[in-house]
Amino acid sequence: MNVTLCNDEGLYRAGSELSANWRISRVPLDEVQGVEVSVLWHTEGKGDEDLHVHHFQRLAEQQLRRTGLADEQVLHCVLPATPLSYHGRLISLQWCVRLRLFLANGREIVAEQPFHLVSEEMVRPHSASTDRVPVTTDRVPVTLSKPVGVARGKVLEHAPAS
Repeated sequence: MNVTLCNDEGLYRAGSELSANWRISRVPLDEVQGVEVSVLWHTEGKGDEDLHVHHFQRLAEQQLRRTGLADEQVLHCVLPATPLSYHGRLISLQWCVRLRLFLANGREIVAEQPFHLVSEEMVRPHSASTDRVPVTTDRVPVTLSKPVGVARGKVLEHAPAS
């Protein structure tokens, strides 16, 4: 299972279109009950953690049987103006594309591909060879870590719903 962004740097301007490709492999179609693809942001750090889904698409079992799992699927959505990605000492706000696979045995598999949402004014040219993305705000220059890798996945163990 993987998610690949159309922008290799993982840097998107607010209001621009995000395109991502996703694919599920090595899971038999008869074991899949559904797939959810979403674009969301979440906070981490001090205090309560927030999560907001900006774009959501669910493919039920019948839809999956028609389209199949072998072919790469495409996700398109227009990103909002805010909230922008932020990494501070007390709190971070991270955007990502999340792919959730619901299996017949009640388990879920989740893959996330993080990206940075920035304002038009924040982006300045930078070298393609760096693994850090330079960003300038009207206050101080900051550098965001560039999302790395195709996807990070984790298996969540959930008991089947009764």
